Amino acid sequence: MLDTATPERKSLKSDKGGGIRRFFAACTATALVLLTGLDARAMELSFEDALDLAHRHAVELQSLAAEEAVAEAGHTRSAQVFLPRLTADATWLRADSSFINDITLPTLTLPPRLVSRDFGPVEGTFTALQVVQPLVNVDGWKVRKQAGLGVETRRLAREWGAEMVRLETARRYFAVAVGEYAVSAGVMAVEAARQAHESARRAYEEGFVARLDVLRANTEYETSRARLMEARGDLHEARTDLATFLGLPSREDLILTSDLPRPQPPTEVFPAAPRKDLLAMETRVEAAAAGLERAGARWLPRVNFLARRQWFDSSKPIDTDSDSWVVAVNLQWTLFAGMDRQGDIAEERARTSLSRIELSQARREATREQEIASSAWHVGWSAWQASNLALESASTAANLARRQYEEGLGNMTDLLAAQAILHQTRLEHVRHQYRALVASMSAYLSHGRDPLLALSGERP
Repeated sequence: MLDTATPERKSLKSDKGGGIRRFFAACTATALVLLTGLDARAMELSFEDALDLAHRHAVELQSLAAEEAVAEAGHTRSAQVFLPRLTADATWLRADSSFINDITLPTLTLPPRLVSRDFGPVEGTFTALQVVQPLVNVDGWKVRKQAGLGVETRRLAREWGAEMVRLETARRYFAVAVGEYAVSAGVMAVEAARQAHESARRAYEEGFVARLDVLRANTEYETSRARLMEARGDLHEARTDLATFLGLPSREDLILTSDLPRPQPPTEVFPAAPRKDLLAMETRVEAAAAGLERAGARWLPRVNFLARRQWFDSSKPIDTDSDSWVVAVNLQWTLFAGMDRQGDIAEERARTSLSRIELSQARREATREQEIASSAWHVGWSAWQASNLALESASTAANLARRQYEEGLGNMTDLLAAQAILHQTRLEHVRHQYRALVASMSAYLSHGRDPLLALSGERP
């Protein structure tokens, strides 16, 4: 299983950022208990468990696995072109004819005389055992080749789908983590606004501030509560999205146990690595070319070896047994079949051309995705780095505004503005971290790498 606790994130626990993260984690747990009514029976889900569930229950992977099974079945069936066909048959026969009825024969008596005699009906059993071994079947060989390439295409498509599912699992899982962080930050914002409101109310009762400060503080308090309700709604949506993707019942007591990893700094150069989706399309082009070869091979004859052994057991009109055998080489050659073969060749040629066009388009799209993903990684990383500095400045400004207001040197407007900026900066900080993380995983995937390597810190 993947260890998402990178060395960078482990070292963070000993610095200021680690303390803030643990504090927010505690606030998240408290908020979930108080605001959603969770109990000790809540379901815990780690990122490793989510990956395992996605691997077993993702509809996309199940569909790709079924398509691969269909391709494998077709490949198994195509092996008939090399293997003999053994058949057995038995026929009970009862027949009559005018050729064996009313036949004039001399008697063996003296003096001899002519009499009429019926020899029908004839009754007996035919049994036979036959073996047909293909010797030359060029179009069948091409069918076998095309089926094998089809299996390889579906296998590569399934592997690419598995990588896509891993990326999608990470995106949905850590989206819930961002939602939980937003709820915890909302709880802190509500508490800060409540304390500011209480301070303004006490100062107003003592005659130090005007009633306008109390109204402003109350407005900020109610606004922060509204933002908290909105954050809870977003968290519920993210949880439902994750549970549906993993095949779990939609539940509010889903608790994530894996932290949001720190994104890795972007790399300038990715070593060349083939993408599974492009490999699948290249294999599909080869399969289409094999189909064109198969259509052309239909002009060639087929040669089969045949061996047959048969027995006849007759009880009427006389009791007799006989057997026979035959060994032969059979040549089958269809010299003219209308326009069937010409149409088949034209169709396969068009399929081959279409698959090559689609491959060219896919390569262009892959290049575009790589450029966009790399750019998004650089932008996301820079934005997250800047948000770290912004968070420190916002925290310092909020603490300074509170002290100045408590000492009578500041006003309520500055305090509320500083708290609002701090709340927004906290949310933007974790969102930038999430975007940079997803962008790094997308960059790995677009360059043919496992997206989970972006979490482990392994450089491409």
